[in-house]
Amino acid sequence: MFQGYYDLASNMITQNRNMNIISNNISNVSTPGYKTDRLMESTFREEMIYRYDQQGKTRVGMVSRMNIADERVTDYSEGGLRETGSPLDVGLTGNGFFAVQTNNGIVYTRNGSFNLDDERYLVLPGVGRVLGTDGPIQLTTDEVGIDKQGNITTEDGYQTFGTLRIVDFTDYNQLTKITGGVFQAAGEPQAAQNATVTQRYTEYSNVSMADEMTKMMSGQRVLQGSAQILKIYDQLVGKIVTIGTAS
Repeated sequence: MFQGYYDLASNMITQNRNMNIISNNISNVSTPGYKTDRLMESTFREEMIYRYDQQGKTRVGMVSRMNIADERVTDYSEGGLRETGSPLDVGLTGNGFFAVQTNNGIVYTRNGSFNLDDERYLVLPGVGRVLGTDGPIQLTTDEVGIDKQGNITTEDGYQTFGTLRIVDFTDYNQLTKITGGVFQAAGEPQAAQNATVTQRYTEYSNVSMADEMTKMMSGQRVLQGSAQILKIYDQLVGKIVTIGTAS
């Protein structure tokens, strides 16, 4: 009966989705290599508004009705490096991703907070084994040296374990975030051209806590305002039903 019901309800649903994305960004503020997500909004069902007066019907202009969630967009900008001191940690600068083998295929990430599993393979904990140019990388020691090209050797350089597989994509739209800073790809990657590896560092998340908190407070105000107006609509409907029943 009231168009406002649909407008407000769609806006509340959109804001709830936005709040979920903001909450996820905040929860990953300390996740190495995490990339911020943004919700892109759009409108649905545009209508022409008319004014009626003594001169008749006059066009006022188009008005957008429902506010809906369009798509989630990821910001792939670099987050900067922080020193960890761990010889297995590596940070990336430039465009590129580490390749990690999982039970469900290969995924890609800029999270270089690596460790060793029980078989001494280099792994990203909770995700899978880190891939080198010749497959998973197995080490005999965790005291290693890693150069800027991703070559992993013993500290003295006499034994080589492998080279980190660092890839890039011509179109980042083919990437889908599955958890934290881990992505699946619809297409095949290519070798990264300008990526530089820095040992004993990891990349910061590019989440701005100040920005996310500001967006969260703004979203909460929108939700509260929409809920209050919906109550007014509900009261109006109640009065109309009461009047209709009495008559």
